[in-house]
Amino acid sequence: MIIFLLILASCGGTKYNCVKLKSINKIAEDILIQQSDSVAEIMNLAWKEKEEAKKEGLMIDVDFYNEVYFNQNCNSTSDLESIYYLIGGMIKDKKVKIRIFGNSDSVENEINPDLSLERAEFMRDVFIKNGIQKNRIELIDAKVDRPYGPITKNGNKVNRRVDFEFIVE
Repeated sequence: MIIFLLILASCGGTKYNCVKLKSINKIAEDILIQQSDSVAEIMNLAWKEKEEAKKEGLMIDVDFYNEVYFNQNCNSTSDLESIYYLIGGMIKDKKVKIRIFGNSDSVENEINPDLSLERAEFMRDVFIKNGIQKNRIELIDAKVDRPYGPITKNGNKVNRRVDFEFIVE
């Protein structure tokens, strides 16, 4: 009962308990598209470097992370800069859809098993706020099934995240 009251008190009766969606600003469409173009250019350069290195017998890994991390027991965040290029890419190409995976750490999952889905819903709402239609977004409630880091008794920040996958049909 005490845990429930603590969760309710931290939530303040709002849907998102750490950052209210209304405090998240809509980003201008031209800025989102510019972000998308910039990241695409960097990705192309990185892939060219990888191919050149491969010709010389070297192997390099090219990763572009697209995760958003959350504070423990929070289902929202204001740290959204890393997804602007994703939104911009979807604005540019109307055929692209996105899959959003909500994750939580093992400690959070015991207290609030819906937290990972709430995180994915928050991100969906940010995409919608920036002009992406709801029917282009799929939510996956991954809970604790996709850990990046070790499962510890205090939880693990890298497991408190949402990550994204583009779907091109």
